[in-house]
Amino acid sequence: MIQKTDLLMLLTELQDEGEDVSKQIASLYKTSSIPLDIIKFINDRRNIDVAQFYEKLRSNYNHKKSNLYINIVKEISDVDEILTTLSAYNLQVLLFSKKLKDKEFFFKSARAEEVTRVLNNYYKTYDISSCYTLLSLIKADIKLFEAIK
Repeated sequence: MIQKTDLLMLLTELQDEGEDVSKQIASLYKTSSIPLDIIKFINDRRNIDVAQFYEKLRSNYNHKKSNLYINIVKEISDVDEILTTLSAYNLQVLLFSKKLKDKEFFFKSARAEEVTRVLNNYYKTYDISSCYTLLSLIKADIKLFEAIK
């Protein structure tokens, strides 16, 4: 997920483009949590790649092209379904990144490294709990970006 340092970097990029972001930078460090209004501010002025990715997942589901979105946002408990959902998500992250300039930031925001780590851990230990937890975090990320839209 996006961290405060990522938001500061994005705000600095907007500032370099002539946008007044002093108020957002000041409010960024007044709270320990990540302010949703700052994410919305940035996304309104410069699309955040991970937000576009989640929108594409939802759009593909709405147009009956893919069930990945619904598999993420619904509660699934079947081990095979959790594993295939995370694997499919990882593949879609990789495919979406092909057209991006800043792949590193996108991979970090989309939790790509975390997905590969929990899948690798599952294949070593057969413990599904970390996979389920990560799927819940991805669901929360999707809901966050839907809320700011």
